[in-house]
Amino acid sequence: MKQKILTSQNARDLTLFALLLAIGVVGRLASPTWNFTPLAAVAIVGGFYFRHILAALLLPVSVLALSDVMLPAHDSLPVMFSVHLMLVVPLMLGRLARRTAGWQRVASWGLCGFVPATAFFLVTNLAVWAFKSSYEPTLAGLAACYTAGLPFYRAMLAGDLFYLGVLLACFAVARALSGQAEPCR
Repeated sequence: MKQKILTSQNARDLTLFALLLAIGVVGRLASPTWNFTPLAAVAIVGGFYFRHILAALLLPVSVLALSDVMLPAHDSLPVMFSVHLMLVVPLMLGRLARRTAGWQRVASWGLCGFVPATAFFLVTNLAVWAFKSSYEPTLAGLAACYTAGLPFYRAMLAGDLFYLGVLLACFAVARALSGQAEPCR
């Protein structure tokens, strides 16, 4: 009997992984506005749901790997590295939400909505300024880089909030329909 339960759980995990992967790739490729994607939300939900950190980490890495094949290449390897590295932030916020309960979990979900886009904006724009020649290597150049990035930040923040809300609502409905009261195992 125990083997059947493990097989059923593995099937659920694999199905959720595949669904989140598809949502992440399709959402990134079909983004109506640059940076309005489900990528951070997928990383958050993966970090929250998957017990093993490797499965949680493999999800956003796979989304980026598959969608980067079909998207224009990054102009700079350090900029690409900063983009990929910043996916650790939403993943770790999902892990944090997993370990909390009550009001702390509510606060964790609030952080999940706002921190990923803000951290991404700060780090990737710094990388663009530092590793691309289009901005002067001065504080004024850095300010110009951040100013130019504001529309992308707004779109990413809106996308993160929208997709996180949709994914969490779907997750809650699925848990309720399956009869599992506890949000995470």
